[in-house]
Amino acid sequence: MSVQERHRRERLARGQAILGAAAKVFARHGLEGATIEMVARDAEVAVGTIYLYFASRDDLYLSLIAERAEQVRQRYLDIFARRLDPLDELKTVAAAYLDYLRESRELFLSQHSVVYAQLQKRLKRPSELRNFQRVMDLSHEVFGLWERTVRRAFEGGVIANSMGPKKTAAVIWASMNGAFMLMGDDNFFRGVTGLNPEHFLDEALESHLAASQLTAAHRSARRARTAASKKSARAVRTSRARNSKIQDSQEIAAPPLAR
Repeated sequence: MSVQERHRRERLARGQAILGAAAKVFARHGLEGATIEMVARDAEVAVGTIYLYFASRDDLYLSLIAERAEQVRQRYLDIFARRLDPLDELKTVAAAYLDYLRESRELFLSQHSVVYAQLQKRLKRPSELRNFQRVMDLSHEVFGLWERTVRRAFEGGVIANSMGPKKTAAVIWASMNGAFMLMGDDNFFRGVTGLNPEHFLDEALESHLAASQLTAAHRSARRARTAASKKSARAVRTSRARNSKIQDSQEIAAPPLAR
């Protein structure tokens, strides 16, 4: 291995170590309560070392969120490459998102204290602005991939198309996030609801999909009944028209009565 390659790998490893430490610090203190000094202590590097990689605390935070969004994006793409049937793909993509939430629990919860419109206003440095746009673009793309799998489920007739794919994707996504946030404190959730939080998220998702599938099945059956009824009505009309033509033909062909 060349000296240049070794230095490149060491720099990459140090950058990942800083991001790992930053994830813990932002999870504990939120964006506004965290400092570069806290991250440096957790990463066991000098404060100046962090500034070799990131322009500011906000730049570090945005880089971290972008990295997590990129991980979710790659998970989705890996699932799509497996070419599952629509329902299995939907369940697998949803499960991958739930796994991501569990892995990033504290950081995810801390994100909800961040007002991105206010954050954007104070960004001045080019790297901060680039990373902010990167977060927005990746977040939009990840949701677009989620919407794509919901659309496939619609087209496959396995879930009800009551609101359209975008709104349905948003509702399921919001319900997963909301259920997860309720479980920020497992003991509190258990004490209030009396439910075991261990598999609650998975069961909530299954219930949502089952209800949507049932609605889709009912609509499909109703359409089938309507189509059968229309087909039967057309058959009756065709039969009547055929009989009428036969009767007219017989009347025309009959010889006149002798006078």
